[in-house]
Formats: sequence, C-alpha cells, structure tokens
Amino acid sequence: MKTAPFIRSLLAWLCLATNLAWAEELPQSEAPPWYQFEIIIFERTAAGAGSTEYWPNDGERPSVLNALPIDLGPQPEPSVEDEASPVAYQPLPASELQLSAEVARLQRSRNYRPLLHGAWRQQVVKPAEAQTLLIHFDNRDGSVQEAQNAAPTWLEGTLRVGVKRYLHLEADLLLRKWPLNGATDTAGGDFRSYRMRANRRMRSGELHYLDHPLLGILFTASRYQLPEAEEPAEETTVEVAEPTPQSAPAEAAPTSPATSPTTEPTEPTEPTEPTEPTEPTESGQ
Repeated sequence: MKTAPFIRSLLAWLCLATNLAWAEELPQSEAPPWYQFEIIIFERTAAGAGSTEYWPNDGERPSVLNALPIDLGPQPEPSVEDEASPVAYQPLPASELQLSAEVARLQRSRNYRPLLHGAWRQQVVKPAEAQTLLIHFDNRDGSVQEAQNAAPTWLEGTLRVGVKRYLHLEADLLLRKWPLNGATDTAGGDFRSYRMRANRRMRSGELHYLDHPLLGILFTASRYQLPEAEEPAEETTVEVAEPTPQSAPAEAAPTSPATSPTTEPTEPTEPTEPTEPTEPTESGQ
C-alpha cells in the first residue's frame, strides 16, 4: 500500500519533532492530573483503499457498556462562568483546538475525508479505571455539512485514555459505508463494514498517528494546569481613632500673698536707765 504525501510528511515531522514530554507516571499521593486531549478521525477515500484486506460483511459493533457519549462536533464558546473550572469530558470550543491546520490539509486532499474533530479535558487514571467514551458520526440524514458527493457514512466507536508509566490510548471503531445512490438503512442495503482496533502507548506533547487501511487517527495530549483560584480581595479597614477626652485645664494653685521673711519680730529692748550725773568736782578756791 502506497503512503500518500501528506502521511509521509506527517510521519517525517513526527520523527524530527523534539521530544517535549517525560514519563507520565502517576504520583502516589496527589490527585489524578488533568490532561487535554484532541483527536481527528478521518477516512481514506483514495481509489482502492482497503481493497486488499478481507472485511466481514457486518462487523461486530464495539462494546458500549458504561460508555459516556461525547459530542466531538463544533461547540459554542463558553461563558465567563463556564471558564472558571474545567468539566471532565466536556467538548471544547473551536478556540481551544490545536489541530485545525491538520484538518484543513485533510480537507484539501482528495485522498482523505475528516469525520470527527474535537477535544476535551479529563483527569487521567490507570487504564483499567479509565472512563470509556462513546463517539458517533452519521451523515445519512444530511445533518453533517459535507461535499455533495460524500458517501453515506456511519461511524461508531469507543475511546479510552489511561496512564501507567506512559499514556495509553485504546480505540475501537466501526465504519459503515453505503453507495451514493443505495439504501442507507442498517437492516438492509449494500453497506460494507470496517473495524479498527488500536492500542497506542504515547507521551504528552507529541502528535501521534494511528494507521489503518480505511481509517486514520491523529491524537495529541497535553498536561492541563487548573486555573488558580482567585483569592478574595482583602477588605481595607480604616481605623478611626477614638477622640481622646480633653483634660480639664489644671486649676491654678492659689497664689499666697507675698510674705515677708520669716523673721520673728524682736522684742523691744527696755530703755536703759539714765545714768546719774556726776557731781562736779570742787575746784580749788
């Protein structure tokens, strides 16, 4: 089987891409990490695709027991409230998709036909505990916008992503195709069934390609950091100083009248008795 130029260039890019990831081993004590996954499922439409393989007329359908349906079609942009915290297995809007350029290249090619393209986020646990996702594509009722010559196609399958030491993707898909002008009911009609089962070990940060004669899968995984919760703004409290009671003016101490020196008045001295006059002395006659 010849490999188309697009696939060859894609494989070359994968071989030369820098390895940006490491072992995805789960931490023992922390909560399961969040990842963002994106997938493209496309059909090979080249002449003679799958003609060298033997395909049962009605392939067995994948088991959908306990599978969670997920819509991988176009999604509306979320509101501001929805962006606050991620919701597991909720399809992401077009603004979150990273493989839109690859889808455009597939659409321009005559050898490939994109069927599903979407992304979601989830916490990753061990493969045996991982949630199985149910995907679905059906263009028979005209609800899917495609080229007018697109063959009636029905696709159903399951996806499951878990982690041991590395990420593990399990895909189980069933594709049914009808002629352009034939009956398109599953109970009858000239449809053919093609089954794809794949199990791939992978690293985050890389684009992975899962090959099949009739189908192909492009898949990428990247760690998703939960948005940090905004801390409530601290209320600024203004302390109002309590008025201090004004003290009453100090009473002036009564001024005492000026006092004379504390010298006790001296008692008046008694007058001295006058001395008797002395008699004149007799002078000589």
